[in-house]
Amino acid sequence: MLACTEMITMCLQSAKQKHLRAQQQQQPPHNAGQGLTIFHDIFRRADKNDDGKLSFEEFNTYFADGILTTEELQELFYSIDGQQNNNLDTDKLSEYFSQHLGEYLNVLSALESLNIAILKAMDKTKEVRIHQST
Repeated sequence: MLACTEMITMCLQSAKQKHLRAQQQQQPPHNAGQGLTIFHDIFRRADKNDDGKLSFEEFNTYFADGILTTEELQELFYSIDGQQNNNLDTDKLSEYFSQHLGEYLNVLSALESLNIAILKAMDKTKEVRIHQST
């Protein structure tokens, strides 16, 4: 569904947000659900009215990429929407996709860990430069 560069970009942004939240709380990032943060970010971006749910219109608009037809997207949407309430909770969507990631979950998790490590190293470099310039 997403091009590789888009997925990596989303992963970088996800890791950055996770790192910044952890810095604010002065706690290390939590490992539970690692690798899935990217999906939360994707679905948050697709949620145009920011209600924590995706309507079919939001789902279709965001995921229409020419690979799946509108009918196929509609079939997927309603197969995920077990309650048939025409809205998909973003947590439910993340759970659904996590069941289909297989080994890619390990890849996403490793990318998030790597990105967090890079951000920490960059922060340390920035601190050293600030201290050197004063």
